Amino acid sequence: MLAEIGDKPFDHASWIFETKYDGYRALANIENGKVDLYSRNLNSFNSNYPEIARELSKIRHTAILDGEVVVEDEQGRSGFQLLQNRDSGAGRLKYYVFDLLHLNGHELFQVPLIKRKELLKTLLSQFKLKNIIYSEHIEEKGTALYQKCSERNFEGIIAKNARSPYRPASRTKEWLKIKINQQQEAVIVGLTSPRGSRSHFGSLVLAVRDGKTWTYVGNCGTGFSEKMLRQLYEMAKPYFTPESPFSVPVRAGDGIQWLKPALVCEVKFSEWTKDGSMRHPVFRGLRKDKKPVNVVREVSHVHVTRSGKAVEEGVESETPVRKRKEIKVRQRATQRKKVKISAPSGKKTENIFDLKVGRVTLHLTNQHKIYWPYEKITKGELVAYYGAIAPLMLPYLKDRPQSLNRFPNGIKGSSFFQKDIDRSKVPQWLKTEKVYSESNKAYIDYLICNDKATLMYMANLGCIEINPWNSRIKKPEYPDWVVIDLDPESIAFVEVVRTALKVKEVLDELQLDGYCKTSGASGLHIYVPLGAKYDYDIAKRFAELIAHFVHMRLPDTTSLLRSPAKRKHKVYIDFLQNRRGQTLAAPYSVRPKHDATVSTPLLWEEVNESLDPKMFTMKNIFARVQKIGDIWAPVIGKGEDITQVVKRMKT
Repeated sequence: MLAEIGDKPFDHASWIFETKYDGYRALANIENGKVDLYSRNLNSFNSNYPEIARELSKIRHTAILDGEVVVEDEQGRSGFQLLQNRDSGAGRLKYYVFDLLHLNGHELFQVPLIKRKELLKTLLSQFKLKNIIYSEHIEEKGTALYQKCSERNFEGIIAKNARSPYRPASRTKEWLKIKINQQQEAVIVGLTSPRGSRSHFGSLVLAVRDGKTWTYVGNCGTGFSEKMLRQLYEMAKPYFTPESPFSVPVRAGDGIQWLKPALVCEVKFSEWTKDGSMRHPVFRGLRKDKKPVNVVREVSHVHVTRSGKAVEEGVESETPVRKRKEIKVRQRATQRKKVKISAPSGKKTENIFDLKVGRVTLHLTNQHKIYWPYEKITKGELVAYYGAIAPLMLPYLKDRPQSLNRFPNGIKGSSFFQKDIDRSKVPQWLKTEKVYSESNKAYIDYLICNDKATLMYMANLGCIEINPWNSRIKKPEYPDWVVIDLDPESIAFVEVVRTALKVKEVLDELQLDGYCKTSGASGLHIYVPLGAKYDYDIAKRFAELIAHFVHMRLPDTTSLLRSPAKRKHKVYIDFLQNRRGQTLAAPYSVRPKHDATVSTPLLWEEVNESLDPKMFTMKNIFARVQKIGDIWAPVIGKGEDITQVVKRMKT
């Protein structure tokens, strides 16, 4: 959830006010000690801030936190440049947490903010946390907080409607950032020639996005050290281009080396000039957590009325004109004639409609919503994909509890996990089973996906990826396969391939069959079929044994340590996935990655140095399957005899 720009501080009983931190926005997904810390655009922060991830692992709950990673000076001021230069050892790294989106199987998006913060404070107070800090707020008195922050030379304040829900990936007037100093994110689109004693370049040519074009917002020539001049120049080299990004000529200086719009920076400045440029801009640092196409001019234009409503140009924030039009469109759409869903050919469907699938009727919503912004792939195309791939995919899902990872606003929005299904809020035809959850310490209703309608229903919920258990509801303690998950940490993918081939080498020596697939992201998954003959403890011990054999043969490029900070750029051989309730992306599952990549079964001859997981996508997987068929069918066959393997190992 993002904030609009507020024009000035204010007081109001319906609003709360927090200090605005000057760092990186960060979400933390916590599952009983396992932590994924990531940026707004889903870049992992685990290796950047391992001490934060390590401390978050003390929280023994399932939760999603929202906050800001900062470095503070001795006066308690957070500074973006301090964060950029934290290798120097100056300042103290902290994670200020200001919102709670999910807790122990319960989505909290619709819970009022003030209640979410109460839950958050209670949650954090249960653990001894040193650098994970609850973000305090004051009620009503925004002007006083603004004045206090101004005296301490802080960045500004955030005003939030105390009753507001959490709106993922939305910039809303229910949250307002009110800055003390003018700041602006900008895209570096050019470098001017250096003059005098300066080296590398003279100034940065800056732009912001305006619809589908780039708008010039000035040059920035101050705020650089000699080291930064050199580093920026080296970073810019790969983006050199002879063409200006501007549709009309601009006066940005002489001898400009144009750049493709790829690098985002942050500058502070005194004011906007009449021609739309920043006056006296000073470079503050690069913003690696921001996408160039999302960088727009930030102008104060929202104020809060006496009734507590945030208003922009006379339009109340709760029902702006555009939103009222969208509501009318949705109302008309629900009255349209039922239509059949399109095949994954790209044929456009209605935005909201009912679809007969077998004996049930699906109510499909927001089918035109963009889930992959760069590729312009919609939610409707995702639903159509799962409808078409269902016959191939369902055997790997049948009778398995599903952990729903929902992306209601696509791959750029926040996601959350849902395990417990509220039977009173879902169609009665959906199949669920009560299964004991270790994380919830209770029996909960897991969704079971045994048919095409359920698979499409999950996609309509925003489940981009499908994550089944390794075991089935009839024998929940007995997995159908052993999993070796190869997860690279800042190492070339070719090393993942070499590790996979070494796994196959070990399996061949043990006279076992293994089956490899892409994760759909950056790793590979190798499954050994078990036929549900052994419990999870045996499966995990066996996987650990395989992992040790492989690590002994590749000690310089592989690791058995879970922590990315301790792996030191190696391939993690993860055997811990072989536990009750653990999940991996199913075969043929789409992943929330660029190009809509798919977790794809592979022939072993395809596992070579030419392999790239990005080769297999939602668009081309059908042609592949038609050509080679379902090569993974043996994974759900009768399985291998591990006892015979153990006997062979003893001899």
